[in-house]
Amino acid sequence: METTKQQLAKMIDYLKPQMEFLNCHMVDYLTKNHWQTYVPVEIRKELKDSQDLLEAKQMFWNQNMLDLSGSLKFPSLAKHLTMTKQYRLDALPGIVMSIEELKSAFDSCLKETRLKVPDLMSVKKRHEVEIASEAVASLCTIVAGSIPSENLDHVAVIDAGDGKGYLSSRVALEHGIKVLGIDSNMGNTINAEKRRDRLKKKIAVAIKKSDFTDDDHFINLLQENGSEPRYKTTNKLIDSDTNLIQLVKEKFPESDVSHFCLAGLHTCGNLGPNCLRLFHENRYIHALCNVGCCYHLLVEEFVVDKYYNQERLKENSGFGFPMSEFLREKGFFLGRNVRNMAGESIDRSIFYSEEPNDKLGYRAMLQVILAEQNADVDSQVGKLKCTNFVDYARKSLKRLKIDNIHLSDDFLNELENKFELELEQLKVYYLYRMTYAPIVEGVILLDRILYLKECGYENSFLVKLFDPVVSPRCYSILAFK
Repeated sequence: METTKQQLAKMIDYLKPQMEFLNCHMVDYLTKNHWQTYVPVEIRKELKDSQDLLEAKQMFWNQNMLDLSGSLKFPSLAKHLTMTKQYRLDALPGIVMSIEELKSAFDSCLKETRLKVPDLMSVKKRHEVEIASEAVASLCTIVAGSIPSENLDHVAVIDAGDGKGYLSSRVALEHGIKVLGIDSNMGNTINAEKRRDRLKKKIAVAIKKSDFTDDDHFINLLQENGSEPRYKTTNKLIDSDTNLIQLVKEKFPESDVSHFCLAGLHTCGNLGPNCLRLFHENRYIHALCNVGCCYHLLVEEFVVDKYYNQERLKENSGFGFPMSEFLREKGFFLGRNVRNMAGESIDRSIFYSEEPNDKLGYRAMLQVILAEQNADVDSQVGKLKCTNFVDYARKSLKRLKIDNIHLSDDFLNELENKFELELEQLKVYYLYRMTYAPIVEGVILLDRILYLKECGYENSFLVKLFDPVVSPRCYSILAFK
């Protein structure tokens, strides 16, 4: 716990001087001159022209392979990249457990995926589900070993934010563990049940093609047919007051389940923190596996988010950030734009040499037009398809219901030419800002793991469960009582 506090303190001390910069809005990049305002003067002096900007992007994309301390052309930028890397979770000593260390720790409790079942999942989802289902099944085995019967039938999984049932169905059908999937979206619940039934047929075919025909679990699975499924669903919004145990008993009335594992694969917004609270407050929940996402939807205690849906705010009990007393005592807050940035994937950007979409620059130029025309706009353009800036400007003004601004194609093309260098600077600015993204995500996750440590759970771990290029929200919180 002390190590976590020390690292968290260092991270927030590093972020605090940058909070105004990190909370700025990208649409104001041109109108408020973000390049001059927020990029340190020593870095701006190094990046004088388009060629420098191009080489700076290459440095960003190759930072994992370069000795940044030895960069002669852009020493200030290299110093920044080296510094920010030191505050990423992977670089912090004694904080993150690797998947290899996790498997070693589970040892005899490790449950591995045995069947390769054809399934209509993306590469990303299959990667996540196979690894997460192993982790959840292993936690259930640990829990079963802590009860007198040592019987896995007395353990069930509650999947919070079940979605289409990818994780739930895999845990139930592959590992034979009862699972109740809970999701607030009725459409997801219905589709999850349909998918469960299709997957069961595919697993039956896979069993017959495999060498597992003498495995008791798979034999029973083949013989179940019309019997009660091990995976069931229910439609409900989860908060800290939800009686999960009662829901399980209603769905599995004939079972002898007495211990539970609370799982959540990419729990959106406040659902992640609420799961941690439920784990702590409910004595029947003995294990936790939680991967969070959608940090921009978190409800913060010390900052008001005017964009947050007030009705949803009423439905959420408890704040999503901060959770730990350590950060609450400091009154620490992030802000919506910072939380939104925490969802950016620096690993994926580096791997694919990605730069921001041209629409980011288009939106900044549109803001110049709106400012010059004194257009009072409080709504967002949102996502739209376009072929160029002229097309973007026309469609955006229509979406914003602004019909009193008439601009020629020549004017819009000239505007784009006028800001040619600034738009290239914007791309480097975006990448520069992204270097803080993993640090912000790290603060959110360390706050959660510290909350569990403060509650007395020594067996609580932050695990790098997935490949961050395949699945950017790759960190999971695992805990057991």
